[in-house]
Amino acid sequence: MKNIFRAYDIRGILNKEINPKNVEKIGKAFGTFLKKGNVVVARDVRNNGEILKESLIKGITSAGVNVIDIGLQCTPVLNFYCKYSNSTAGAQITASHNPPNYSGVRFRRGDGIGFPECIPSVKELFFSEKFSAPEKIGEIKKVDEEKAKQAYKDFLLDKIKIANNFSVVLDPGNGATSNFVKKLFENAGCKVLAINNQPNGNFPGRGPDPKPDKLLELGQKIMESNADMGLAFDGDGDRVVVVDNKGIPLSADETGCLIAEELLSKKKGTIAINVECSKAVEDAIIKKGGKVVYIRVGDAFLANAVKKHNAIFAMEASDHFLIPEYFPADDGVMTGLFFSKMMSEKNRPLSEIRKSVRMYPKQKIKLECDDEIKFKVIHNLREKLKKEYRIIDIDGIRVDMKKGWVLIRASNTSPYIRLTAEAEDEKESKLILNKFKTILENEIRKVKK
Repeated sequence: MKNIFRAYDIRGILNKEINPKNVEKIGKAFGTFLKKGNVVVARDVRNNGEILKESLIKGITSAGVNVIDIGLQCTPVLNFYCKYSNSTAGAQITASHNPPNYSGVRFRRGDGIGFPECIPSVKELFFSEKFSAPEKIGEIKKVDEEKAKQAYKDFLLDKIKIANNFSVVLDPGNGATSNFVKKLFENAGCKVLAINNQPNGNFPGRGPDPKPDKLLELGQKIMESNADMGLAFDGDGDRVVVVDNKGIPLSADETGCLIAEELLSKKKGTIAINVECSKAVEDAIIKKGGKVVYIRVGDAFLANAVKKHNAIFAMEASDHFLIPEYFPADDGVMTGLFFSKMMSEKNRPLSEIRKSVRMYPKQKIKLECDDEIKFKVIHNLREKLKKEYRIIDIDGIRVDMKKGWVLIRASNTSPYIRLTAEAEDEKESKLILNKFKTILENEIRKVKK
């Protein structure tokens, strides 16, 4: 059970690790941690989401904390509603991009940004069961789902308008943005076609994770309809993948480069990028007169970096983007809308504009590694590699070499260790990847013994 408590949230297998009894205990622990105030609670489309939401609410209110229940929502709406309602915190029943047989709980602060620092305390309370037992339980206020969505929609439309009858194909992937983003983009001025637009916890379309190989249908619809571009959202809507007018997905690095260049053309400043981002992003930022700071992987670290460095943009290589001019949390819906606005004001197709970004060949793989040992593997490798290489160890191990770099990092949400290698040419990136893959495999075997 201890492995459901991840670095940024709580996730596990639905009806096994994540079940009504455990989620009620999580709610009790979170309410006990908070002591007082109001918590905005929502859920995504996953199966048993409503039951789990009710269990979470029961736990939170049993600790004397009030709840504002906004129903089925994408994470961006929850983030917004925390701040909009001037609440103490937020909690979402979601497993984001994980497969349908996963679920979990994600916590937010009152301003809508990630709240990972509460997880150690929630974990300790969960296992000790030293929960608050107030004389009066917390109150529950139910807010109509559509009213909560409309408040978020009004907030975005007040800030972002799209010109020139810009056409976009949207793919919510049957997730929490289904039946919502189509209307939002139409109201913003777009001509919209949507696929996989019915919410379904089994994710029968392309699944909750918008990987490039899952976006073939989206690419085909873009070309068939002669659309300007496409957008694919993950299961809970905090991530977005951009697809160009020829049906080819942009990497997060490419998307980030184009957003960074746009923002820096209007205002110089600092941009925060995580350790997995391509050197291409750093190149683009510096070329436009910006400053780069490297940060850990995780949406809360994006928000914290924005505050600490007064950054004008923050991004991750996993398609999380944060534009503080609009909202202090990462938001796939808002980013997609901003990117559409940006492109609607250009006179060139995205397939041509993306050519201005010089990309370096990047290789990615993930190796299975039990949750129980993966961080020990990383620790052991760090001690070995720092004797031979210059490393950045703010998150995993990034090894910088003359011809490229490699990042070895344990997943915080799954039983894997991920390897990312980048170099100036394809051959060198593969050599780096294979070299460190062997090193990692040997260490995993050693720790398993």
